[in-house]
Amino acid sequence: MKISSGDFLAKYKELFLARTPGIGVFAYWKMKYLIETGECFYLPEHDCYYLIRDGHLLVYHAPDGRMHIPTGELNRLECISLPANFYRSIEEQLVAFEAKYDWNLRYNFGYQPKGQDSPRYESVDFDFGNAAHYRKAARIIDGNGKWLRGKNVKKVASNMTSLSAFDPKLWFFVRDRATHKLAAISISAYCAEARQTDLDYIFVAPKYQGKGCGRFLIEETIRRCGEKSDDIRVSGTAAFYRRCGFVDDEQWVWAAKEGYRFKAEGIQP
Repeated sequence: MKISSGDFLAKYKELFLARTPGIGVFAYWKMKYLIETGECFYLPEHDCYYLIRDGHLLVYHAPDGRMHIPTGELNRLECISLPANFYRSIEEQLVAFEAKYDWNLRYNFGYQPKGQDSPRYESVDFDFGNAAHYRKAARIIDGNGKWLRGKNVKKVASNMTSLSAFDPKLWFFVRDRATHKLAAISISAYCAEARQTDLDYIFVAPKYQGKGCGRFLIEETIRRCGEKSDDIRVSGTAAFYRRCGFVDDEQWVWAAKEGYRFKAEGIQP
């Protein structure tokens, strides 16, 4: 049966703060937004909660660890996101889904970085009133591609400023001290409600990759958020983040049908 987003969010927050396996694959602030804009369900006979948004199963929790959504309903979906071990238990029931596996990583606060002081790089706060900063961020994020423009990055900023997770100090560039060129961008979000930082857009310009710029970027991000965070998370190039103090938390699956595209105006360009 359907339930209110408020009731679902209360349960999700309880599970999230208890570090329940299978909960917390996405950043808390993003899930809060998706819950508020999705369809929330509860199966009382199994004490089972799940969230569907735009044909995408985004949250699933059942205390007995079993799938209680009927197979027919699952196969009518366009995308399914689940922890990898749970997905493997149901994948034979699914038709036309292509699964992609990835790791969600969390920062190990016991990690000792090499030190953020670098003779080559320095951080530069993002200027939200400077159109050139939006254009440069778009070029770093998209390389030489054409899908992302400065206006898209500005849209991300506009969307995030309306959310409690917006923290302007977690928007910054890395600059090459010798050339004064902006070499990398970090756009992260901080959720005070969960004391969690989500490293969202972490990109280094191609010519600066493999030259310590990315490590400086991560260490500067941790410096800016570490003291106020109980949890710092990231997903993406796992091998790189492991070298920067992150450890594997949960492997998860994004299983989509051909042509599916995730859309959530509040959390993406």
